[in-house]
Amino acid sequence: MSADSQPVAEPELVLSHLDGLPTLAPIAVKLLMTTLDDDAGADDLIKLIRADQSLTAKVLSVAGSSAVGARSQIKSLERAVPLLGFAAIRSIVLAVKVFECFGSPDTAKEDRQFDRREFWKHALGVACASKRLAALLRDADFDPEVAFVAGLLHDIGKVALDAVFPKAYDRIAAQADQTRGDIADCERDTLGVDHTIAGRHLAERWGLPQQLQEVIWLHHLAPEALPSSISAARLIATVQLADTLVREQRVGYSGNHTFYEYSPRMASRLGLSDADLSAVIKTLVGDVAHQSALLELDRDTPEALYLKAMTSANAELGRLNTELVVKNRRLSVAARYFQATREFDQRLGAWSDLSAVVAAIARASTTALQRPRVACFGLRERSGVVDLCWIGEDPSQLSARTQNLPAEFTDWMRELHDGGGHFLVPAHHAVRALLAPALEDLGRGDPWLLPIVHDGELAGGVVFLSQADERSRFVGEADDLRSFLAGLGLAIGRCNAHAAARRLADDLADTNRRLQQAQTELLRSRTLSMIAEMAAGAGHELNSPLTVISGRAQMLQHQIDDPDVRRALDTISQKAHECSTIVTELMDFARPRAPRLAPLDLPELLAQVRDEALQNAAMPPSRLLLDVPGETEPPLPPVLADRDQIKAVFHELIDNARHAMTASDGIITIRCRLAASTDALEITVRDAGCGMSPTVLQRAFDPFFSHRSAGRSRGLGLARAHRIVEAHAGRIWLESRPEEGTVAYVVLPADTDRSASG
Repeated sequence: MSADSQPVAEPELVLSHLDGLPTLAPIAVKLLMTTLDDDAGADDLIKLIRADQSLTAKVLSVAGSSAVGARSQIKSLERAVPLLGFAAIRSIVLAVKVFECFGSPDTAKEDRQFDRREFWKHALGVACASKRLAALLRDADFDPEVAFVAGLLHDIGKVALDAVFPKAYDRIAAQADQTRGDIADCERDTLGVDHTIAGRHLAERWGLPQQLQEVIWLHHLAPEALPSSISAARLIATVQLADTLVREQRVGYSGNHTFYEYSPRMASRLGLSDADLSAVIKTLVGDVAHQSALLELDRDTPEALYLKAMTSANAELGRLNTELVVKNRRLSVAARYFQATREFDQRLGAWSDLSAVVAAIARASTTALQRPRVACFGLRERSGVVDLCWIGEDPSQLSARTQNLPAEFTDWMRELHDGGGHFLVPAHHAVRALLAPALEDLGRGDPWLLPIVHDGELAGGVVFLSQADERSRFVGEADDLRSFLAGLGLAIGRCNAHAAARRLADDLADTNRRLQQAQTELLRSRTLSMIAEMAAGAGHELNSPLTVISGRAQMLQHQIDDPDVRRALDTISQKAHECSTIVTELMDFARPRAPRLAPLDLPELLAQVRDEALQNAAMPPSRLLLDVPGETEPPLPPVLADRDQIKAVFHELIDNARHAMTASDGIITIRCRLAASTDALEITVRDAGCGMSPTVLQRAFDPFFSHRSAGRSRGLGLARAHRIVEAHAGRIWLESRPEEGTVAYVVLPADTDRSASG
């Protein structure tokens, strides 16, 4: 029967089809059991054979053949059975009854991929080798005749599957022959079961002895992998060795081309020597020829069988040589790309930038492509910048440059999908435009592009010139080339990711710095506000008592004639007045007057401040210099500011600079310029004084803080200057180092509207 109309995927369905095969005749099972029974005699065997007409005819035919004697003398079973022996009778019984189930090999079509006749020769070879090996095993727990039957039936599942699924099994055999693999793997891929499972199912259905069922089922498993409950482990190992030995000698056809282990090691595990194996091999061809003649499988002589085995071995050797040439060629290609990848990795460090990566790609590409002249490019992610590198006539000379992407190349990239989709394409004219500086050094021919892709997008490329179509040349190494280009894409992607991470880290550091400055300024502003509120409250509470004290002291001065008392009252009045002045300063700091904004010419104001400072401090003009744009330079724009408040700021800065230089005759320089890249004016007051320590510099603008000698300052000057500048939307800060002087910076926004209209 045939079940080839639909592919069978479920193992249970496949096995159910095997139930449609004829069962092994009961007489065959009885004869098999009798021939394996040490207590059975010839009479028992004759009675069973006589009950089956076809068996009787077959036994008499074989007994009367030239292989065993004169035909005219063998006319009864009583003479034939002792003459042939139990072993020959068993072979005849199995041949007749098994062939009845599956059809004689003589009826098989000659154009079949699965050759039944050669398959049975393989089975006979395994049977003969198993019998010989069992005879050599002195500690074997089974009879050599049992080993013969086990070897003969070990692959019965193959012929069963072939009988049920002839077309499918032809495809299975063809696939195994083509891939030189294990036919069991092909059986499972196509049918869902292999011949070991099918054979066990058939053996159970036929009622074969348990040890034969185990051999049919497990003869592919290594001894150490066998379940502990198996009783025929030694027999299984013997049949497994015989199967390997017969396949090594190329006797018959099994469909299995895979050797998981070779016969010498398997024999050693069983306790057999190399000499034992040689003895079995020496008799193998003759034994198979004899058994084939008994079963009338064919008329081949031992010499013919040996010739077939040698022809098969030579054909296999030729195929292996061809495969070896192809593999060597592939290995050579793989080695070349491996070497290129190794060179590429060695040229790069963990933090190499894109220009270094592109240079390494150029060097590695000359090795991988076997071309001395190549050009490479790598795209910097989301920057519109590309790194180029090329190697020209001099292989030691590497040229490189970084440039913006041409608009034409950017437009072409928008049209690409998946980086171009091919590993080698003619270079687009946009690529030619990109590599214009390099093309003259690459020789003659048309440019060809190997796109480097990362995450589905073009990340770079390798370009070379050729006068022929290069696609056919790279077909044989397409997989290696794609892997090489994929590795280059990963390197470019990793480099761009590192660059993005560095940019992000820089931005984060800058953001943290700005946040820290903002927090510091916010804290200072809140502190100033709290101090200002406290000062305002204190000033309000102190003014009234101070007024009373001053007034009473003045009244008493007019009423008392004692000079000493009058001097004391005068001192009280003066100190009360000083305290009132301090309270006024506190009130001014706490609640400063809102600026009265008006256009202000800073150079003119600074000149006035300089003159007043020179007059008040009795300084020579050479110690206080003013640096403002001259008549030949563009005039500075005005600022919107309160003249009196801004003047107070610069008087305070000059006063601080002058006190910092009390022990020297250094110079104070006032400089006013337009701030770079901003619409603001920057004024600096630089001294050559003692400078400030970091601790003092950090607290310079804190109210009531002063590092001068006690009693010389109330510490409100710089704090008041800071509030005034902030009220004008400006900035003020100090830069100072001990013994190197101090620079005070004031930045005020320019009145750009008035400057433009002017």
